[in-house]
Amino acid sequence: MGKMTRLEQVVVAFVGFSVLLGAYLGYVDEAYFRNSYVVEDSFTEWSTVAALFAAFIVCGRRLWVLRGQRNLGFLATTGFLTVFCLFGAGEEISWGQRIFGFDSPQFFIDNNAQQETGLHNLKIVVGDETYKLNRILFSRGLAVLFFVYLVVMTPLHRKNTAVSSFIDRWGIPMPRNYQIVAYLFVISIAELVIDSSRRGEITEFGGSLIFMLNVAYPLNDTIFEVESGTGADR
Repeated sequence: MGKMTRLEQVVVAFVGFSVLLGAYLGYVDEAYFRNSYVVEDSFTEWSTVAALFAAFIVCGRRLWVLRGQRNLGFLATTGFLTVFCLFGAGEEISWGQRIFGFDSPQFFIDNNAQQETGLHNLKIVVGDETYKLNRILFSRGLAVLFFVYLVVMTPLHRKNTAVSSFIDRWGIPMPRNYQIVAYLFVISIAELVIDSSRRGEITEFGGSLIFMLNVAYPLNDTIFEVESGTGADR
């Protein structure tokens, strides 16, 4: 893949502007940043939902059109990403609870930190300590996976033929250079510059939009091309 498409340019510019604006607001008016800029149902949350849903559509389409042309591992990875993106988008808006106004089941009222329908804000009680599933599994777990993906897998994919072949065979979309820079930019500004308990919302917002580009416009985009003829099982 050569130059960035217009959509890529627009999304990256939007992320850059929004993250820097968030950093500015977090510095001059942290209360406004916390209560308005990154509050639930703000543009940052809906941008996250839109990005994850777009990635869901991309992965779902690939799964369908390549179902007879790729090996089981490739389809399993693509299927996992499809479900992961839909799950993320659904969880972000509590599966439409605030949109449609339905009540939370009693389980979520008792165990969800926000008393909303969703898994990522569940509370886990261990002895006298209470932990949030979001912090244990999604924040820390995804951080570890992201580190391995960006710091270990990405350079190996570019330098080691055997690793590259393995990753491509499993259908893992790898990041382009600008996506790597964008990921690092979002994380650096959100986690190191913004001094607010809600700074994670900026990481989530910017990371989701770059993730969408990572999925839709990967470095190894040729592995997602539809083959002519009967289609070989790669």
